[in-house]
Amino acid sequence: MVTIKDIASEAHVSVGSVSRYLNGYQLKATNAEKIKAAIEKLNYIPNQAAKALKMNKSFSVGVLVDNMDNFYSSQLIARLEQLFDQADYFLLLTSHRNSEQIFKYKLQKLIERSVDALIVLKAETEWDSFQKMGKLNVPVISVEASLLDQSVPEVLSADQLAAKEVVERMVHKRQKTAFIIPTESDYVLQQRLAGINAAYKSLAKSLNPENVYYVDYGTAGAYELVPKLIQRGFDSIFVTNYTNAIQVVQGVRDARKIVGKDIAVAGFGYSNLLQNMRLPVTLIKQPVNKVAEIVSETVLNLLKGQKVEHKALVQDEIFWQKELKND
Repeated sequence: MVTIKDIASEAHVSVGSVSRYLNGYQLKATNAEKIKAAIEKLNYIPNQAAKALKMNKSFSVGVLVDNMDNFYSSQLIARLEQLFDQADYFLLLTSHRNSEQIFKYKLQKLIERSVDALIVLKAETEWDSFQKMGKLNVPVISVEASLLDQSVPEVLSADQLAAKEVVERMVHKRQKTAFIIPTESDYVLQQRLAGINAAYKSLAKSLNPENVYYVDYGTAGAYELVPKLIQRGFDSIFVTNYTNAIQVVQGVRDARKIVGKDIAVAGFGYSNLLQNMRLPVTLIKQPVNKVAEIVSETVLNLLKGQKVEHKALVQDEIFWQKELKND
């Protein structure tokens, strides 16, 4: 195995110079070029474990997400990896799959691997193990979930404000609006529901419970609802999650109705699929890249011992279609 002594011998410099080069110190240009050439020639791979032990840092960040198979999580992870690569940090990625038991187990495993910081995505607010994260001996940041512990920084999408704005417009411009909501509940969904209720309050109206429909996530429930909603006279549908929005669009089309004209559709989405298909759907998009940038900046500042804001609220983007645009 190639050692730094071998590199020093090949480059005709001291071992100390090689060590300083590997740790990012500024050297004379000629020495730096010699060391770089020797590393490439001998195919030297630094011993990260030894470096971590010496500096008492693992140069890794643990990321505990809800699920890796949804658009938001996958896009967030992709951007986080790019950002932490630039800072020479390695991501250790795993998921809690919306189970507190798995959450506790995975959290412990990340700690055992001596991560320098932890990023937790969409944990359930009521989990005791989640609420106790501030007591861990590493910096922690929560994404899209809120804690009572003010010592843990949070980065949250402003879903409540966006939902309120879109629902106000729908109720004002259309005759009868239906709401399709998953039976599962988490912090994100609670914020979107709060936005719906805030919209009706601002309009001095009451939300009829008969206008609200619950469907199981991962089923065809939203698609199957569409013919019934049309029969009951609804001319607009607000959907609180991306998967169900796709189903609603397909359901409206299969019912031989025109999306946007006959039935106005609005809801949350993470990918550019609906936009690229040029479907007339008013889309609320969580700004995932902006969230990732704030998360990485916050984590890196925490690792430097700097103070950070407790809560960052990131505004969603709303892509209005003509049936809901202001006149």
